[in-house]
Amino acid sequence: MYTLLDFKGEIFMNPRIDRVKEYVKSILSLEATGHDYFHSLRVMNNAVQIAIDLDVNIELIKLACITHDLIDKKVSENIELSKKELLEKLKLFGYKKSFITSLINIIENVSYSKGNVPVSIEGKIVQDADRLDALGAIGIARTFAYGGNNNRLIYNPGSSDDSDSVYHFYDKLFKLTELMNTENARLIAIKRTELMKSYLDSFYREWEGKDLS
Repeated sequence: MYTLLDFKGEIFMNPRIDRVKEYVKSILSLEATGHDYFHSLRVMNNAVQIAIDLDVNIELIKLACITHDLIDKKVSENIELSKKELLEKLKLFGYKKSFITSLINIIENVSYSKGNVPVSIEGKIVQDADRLDALGAIGIARTFAYGGNNNRLIYNPGSSDDSDSVYHFYDKLFKLTELMNTENARLIAIKRTELMKSYLDSFYREWEGKDLS
């Protein structure tokens, strides 16, 4: 079993994790789609919170969180090349083949677009942690950052596709709470989704000028 105190201590006391973090930072520090280095750190912190008191491989969870976007099509233009480089780095940092295999299995199945649910509890926690960062105030910011980076309108009234960013709230984000694998994540997701719905209420009022009187 682990506690949050154990996690916080280990974050700064594991040199291998620190080396992986620096590697990821070198690749994602300027990523403008909302899948940057700080996103990876937030996902890791989310996972730490979700995993409190669960019997899990915490180092596997942390490493999967930190590296999960390196072989994602939203970030990498050559998935196979990125995967090969990640494998080489993990070996260089001293991780065993079985650990690396488990990590790759997690990050290849964590994406919402693939529609998969990881088999391991560690994978489920990482998936929940990633989805939590798509919700709440930061989720709102990431939605519009990603939309702008992909030439989407902010809002197109009446649209029924992904040509505008507001549509993304209904197409994906508001569905995430029910897709959470763990109860800990579900409780956090409920709060963050409520904030997003409140934000959209204000957004529509301003869009229609109803807040002016």
